[in-house]
Amino acid sequence: MDKSISYEFVVIMNKLRKLTHKYHPKGMVHPGEFMMLGAIHGYMKEKHAGCGKESIKKEDDRKENEYNEPGVKISDLSEMIHSTKPATSKMLNILEEKGYIERIADKKDRRVVYVRLSNEGEKIITDAFKQMYEFADNTISRMGESDAKELIRLMNVFLKSLEDVVHEKANGDANKEKESE
Repeated sequence: MDKSISYEFVVIMNKLRKLTHKYHPKGMVHPGEFMMLGAIHGYMKEKHAGCGKESIKKEDDRKENEYNEPGVKISDLSEMIHSTKPATSKMLNILEEKGYIERIADKKDRRVVYVRLSNEGEKIITDAFKQMYEFADNTISRMGESDAKELIRLMNVFLKSLEDVVHEKANGDANKEKESE
């Protein structure tokens, strides 16, 4: 394969990373905090989807989901975001200090702790999504719908290829560990 393609690819990915870090609207949470809030938000929306509830913003909706869970378990959250439990807990401590999340102990087993967005956390994530979609709309309108669709198609091909490479690497590393034992 032509090494210049690999070089150009790495350069453009680095430029994208820098640009996305540069574009950080005032009032928007840091990327790691956004990821955590988004995971909690997505989990709760998914759990409520089967309930016929339009939104989890209402106080009644925030109390418990259809499985009588008041939020997402920290262990499930760690798994969802592919993070260690200590790293997840550290981020949750920061978000709790800022008033973006609430922790709720399970009534039957106090060792189990659930997390849900506070009203302020809901506002933060809703505003952030709004800003992201406005940014995407502006970018797509400048590049044109047909080019945007082609980019999305190619990004899906890229994502699938990336997943395959990561999977193969993980399997290769696991096989090497078995051989060395």
